[in-house]
This record gives sequence, C-alpha cells and structure tokens, in this order.
Amino acid sequence: MAQQAFTNVLSTLATDPIRNFRFLVEFLPSSDEATPKDWGFSAKMGFTSVSGLTVSTEAIQYREGGYNTTVHQLPGQTSFSPVTLSKGVMLGDSSQYAWMKRLFSVISSGAKAGVGADFRCDMDISVLSHPNAAGLLVSSATNAGAGAAPHVALRFRVYNAWITNLSYSNLDAGGNSLMVEEMTLVHEGWDAKYAADYKASADTF
Repeated sequence: MAQQAFTNVLSTLATDPIRNFRFLVEFLPSSDEATPKDWGFSAKMGFTSVSGLTVSTEAIQYREGGYNTTVHQLPGQTSFSPVTLSKGVMLGDSSQYAWMKRLFSVISSGAKAGVGADFRCDMDISVLSHPNAAGLLVSSATNAGAGAAPHVALRFRVYNAWITNLSYSNLDAGGNSLMVEEMTLVHEGWDAKYAADYKASADTF
C-alpha cells in the first residue's frame, strides 16, 4: 500500500494568533487645535508596553416578589480602565512631560495654553502582523514592495484621552538598568477593529 503524504492543514500563517509585541501608538490631537506641535507627540523612541485595554459592565441585581430562588441580573454602568504606556527616557524627548504641563496650564488659568485650548486627544493603537512577508502582510491601501505599509491586524481607537499620572523609575547608583517613563491615561472608551485576513488591513475609524 502506498504511503499517504501527511499535510497539516491547520498549521498555517492564517491560523496563527496575533502577536502582541509589534505595535504602533499614534496620538491624534483635535483638528481645531491651534498648536498641536506643542503637545510634543513626535517621540524618538516608541513605547515598550501598553496595558489597561479593559472594559467591564456592572451587574445590577433585581429581586422580584414571589420569585425568591434567584435574582435577575441587569446590565448597569460600563467603565473603561485607564491605559498605561511605558517607554525609555530619551534625550530631547519631553513629549509626555509637555502634555502634563499643558494639562496643568489649561485647568489652572488657560492663559498659557490659550482660551478654549484642550488637553484631550484620541489615540490609535495598531497591532501589526509579524513577520511582515513582502507581498503578503501588507496594508490593502498600498501595493506590495518597497515602502509598503505594515499590515494592521487589529486597531484600537481610544477616545478623549488625557494624562492623569506621570512617573519615572527610581534612581539607583548601584543598579544596571534603563530609566523608564510611565504615563497613565484616562479616557471615555475605545473601539476595536479586526482585519478580516492578511490581505485586508483593519480600517481606520
């Protein structure tokens, strides 16, 4: 009897889960902002970690007279956890501190930031496919080849985010580590869009 060739139809690139170590964070100041460059969002080094993309809905328990065995569960208020972003401190890159100063200026007097200025912005977190094989994992908006945009497998759009906490790692003369800057953003919710496959990228909002 001839030996039948064995093929594993499940082990393909299309069935692999999305990797979580290749991502891009973009800040989107409002279009009516007079001087968005003052926000300092042109970072020289990207974030090393993003955490806090969590949504939860409270349950309201409701008891009905004459029905004492169980309680009804009704959906209540939905809340979104703060998002925390961490990156190494780079010379010449004071973008996060500039955002915190802008927040303080707006809520204290508004004189330095300008009348009607805002400290909120939307934020895109794009999870990129890996590996980025030429001609396969590229955005549908561009053709394969040189300069092709990376394939976006999943994109989060965070709405009305503003910085609520900024912290730096401890200074230790006996240590051997990098100085890390961490900021926490509160926001008013987020949406998520998934790419249908490796030929079509996640659409923009």
